[in-house]
Amino acid sequence: MKHLLPGQSKLSFGGGERVLLARTDALGDLMVSLPLQQRLLAHHPGLEIHWLVRPYPAPLLREHPDVAGVHLRSENSDLASVFAEVKPHAVLNLGHRDKAVIVAAQQAGVPVRVARARGLPQILAATHLLWKGRYGSGRHEAMNVLDFLSPWGLAGGAPEAPRLFLTEAERAQGERDLQTFPRPRLGLFFQGSGAGASPSQAWWKTALPVFASAGWAPIPLGPPELSELPATDLRGLLARLAACDAILSPSSGPAHMAAALSRPLLCLMGLRPNHSPDRWAPLGSSVQVLQYPGPEADLAGGMDRLNPADLLPHLDRLRARVRLGQS
Repeated sequence: MKHLLPGQSKLSFGGGERVLLARTDALGDLMVSLPLQQRLLAHHPGLEIHWLVRPYPAPLLREHPDVAGVHLRSENSDLASVFAEVKPHAVLNLGHRDKAVIVAAQQAGVPVRVARARGLPQILAATHLLWKGRYGSGRHEAMNVLDFLSPWGLAGGAPEAPRLFLTEAERAQGERDLQTFPRPRLGLFFQGSGAGASPSQAWWKTALPVFASAGWAPIPLGPPELSELPATDLRGLLARLAACDAILSPSSGPAHMAAALSRPLLCLMGLRPNHSPDRWAPLGSSVQVLQYPGPEADLAGGMDRLNPADLLPHLDRLRARVRLGQS
């Protein structure tokens, strides 16, 4: 078995091979994995990139010019049929909890199988293992994902910002969805995802009039049950993000989506180390992160210490930077 050790010889691609990137967890996890695809293709533009993802985030990869195929991983999906269809040269299991992926890749005869050292069956089935820990490392999760390129000597360094793509028809629909809101439009997400912190609903009730009095048109975009807009799918949400002049959100999948569309984003994040900006901040020059003051725990109302009026200069500065073409 090969492990990623100092001095190990690097693998190479001959050209035209297929690579399957497995990221079968949450939306935000997929977003911070996109820089791996970008780096891989920057060095090996002849590769054909396929993704294995859960059904919910899969639409994000639609219209992406670098993606050759998207394959769904449901609870009852047949991994053998995926490998028979794709016939990849390499499989990178970016989401280590789904350990069956590497085992199935071995059974399918995939030559290169890269995984984290998690779970004995996965460890035994992998050709290359990552032993480096992720927690407490101070590294962004996108950098942890880039470690999977170590067999090719492409790990390390700062990741590029992820990119998502919309058709002109989708952009036009997003504008129609928000046409009753004057500009500048401020898209809002009230809650974060996973274990990330969020302001309380009482804070938002106080903040919305502050944003409106400053000239913004606040538009609650999510979660769906807190938005007055008609329900839409993930591509529709992406289009609505693109139709906003700025986005304000706690750490969430939609915040990463907004950043990947180069929308001005002010992301509110908590203080707990494993959910801090160092590890999970959305990537991109149109992003600013604001952490709340004070010692309160994330889950004990700490973010409510933010003064909504203090957010306004950050939003205006971000929007001005994008208007000047500096993002």
